Amino acid sequence: MSINTALMRILITLFLFISPNYLIAESNTASLYAGAEKSVYQIRVINKETGKKSSIGSGFIVSKDNILATNYHVVSQYVNDPDVYVLDYLSTSGETGTLELLDLDIVHDLAVVKASHPMGTPLTIDDIPEKGARLFSLGNPLDLGFSIVAGTNNGILTQEEDGNIQISGSLNPGMSGGPTLNEAGHVIGINVATTGNNISFLVPADYLKIILKRLKANSYAPIKDRFIHISNQLKASANKILSILSKNDWGETTIGRFIVPAELDKSVRCWDASRRPKPDDLFRSFFTRCSNEEDIFLSDRLSVGSINYEYLWIDSEKLNPLRFYRRYEKLNSSVLASQAGKRDVTNFACHTDFTTIAEQSFKTTICRRDYIKYKGLSDILFTTALVGHGKKGFIFNMDITGTDAKATLQLFKKMLGAFQWQK
Repeated sequence: MSINTALMRILITLFLFISPNYLIAESNTASLYAGAEKSVYQIRVINKETGKKSSIGSGFIVSKDNILATNYHVVSQYVNDPDVYVLDYLSTSGETGTLELLDLDIVHDLAVVKASHPMGTPLTIDDIPEKGARLFSLGNPLDLGFSIVAGTNNGILTQEEDGNIQISGSLNPGMSGGPTLNEAGHVIGINVATTGNNISFLVPADYLKIILKRLKANSYAPIKDRFIHISNQLKASANKILSILSKNDWGETTIGRFIVPAELDKSVRCWDASRRPKPDDLFRSFFTRCSNEEDIFLSDRLSVGSINYEYLWIDSEKLNPLRFYRRYEKLNSSVLASQAGKRDVTNFACHTDFTTIAEQSFKTTICRRDYIKYKGLSDILFTTALVGHGKKGFIFNMDITGTDAKATLQLFKKMLGAFQWQK
């Protein structure tokens, strides 16, 4: 037997043992790639002064042949500074052209843009397939050209009210805003983020359908005032979330002599951050921090929607009341988790008073600052500290960014009303 004949038999044998499913999957991937390639574009934010790219992402044709969907964060520089930047596209064949912003959904990180001429065949939107189904994410990773990444549907993130889809597969920078397809080649989600380790996230395409329906009803006219539009969306989202939190049956946790609310919702997670006790400690302290760990992206330096609260208990048998008070006073501080600056928000206005909570005396401070561009939105900071106990202290801090002040105050009052003092 010749060497060539032997090699041929080996190759035939290997071919017979290759899984038919594998061959079908490879065929599907190639077919989807070819079918969608001319409907997916690179979306670019260009600095007017230099003519160079400031950021890139992906987008795809949907609804009409000159309408493209992408992520809000892909076009956010242009949205916030249209005098500095322009939007354009780059096709897989090297063609470029300008784009116009039509509408956006900042809560779900979506935007829709328009070209001046037909761009190709719109992709069809479909329902999310069953968990475990194969998915295919398309885009322009790292400015290296059009690519496709296969993954698996791991379902909706259940801890979020408007949860994203979690998939296995690595979405790289530049793929944001691109489509993720089912095996039929239909869009079920929009690429939005990755955490690495083959864990990535998609915005369900149902939210894109809402924008497209709104645009169709308005004959695809662009929004008139993007900041009013964004403000209304953020305020509606904040009120929805605060209403849900207020109506939930909260869990309880014990901090020192107090029983207090724990997780306000499945989207909130609480962690213990207490000091490790040592034999020579002059005092004991217990610390719990809770957060929704979900921000809404506005710009590179600004995000809103975070909810953070923390409880601190401290007591001592070794310190006299004066020394204890000095230690306690240093702990009574709260810093807002926000990078907003003078051009974003007003200065804080604060009010302090003494209140009775769970039959105990507290010193309570409420601070508020308002957003300049986003009317009706505020950052709210609450802090309340137990007073009147020589060697016991309790502090509750809470801050919420980009929220409705009145609704936030109602939630804060309800939380204080749930405090219980253990005698």
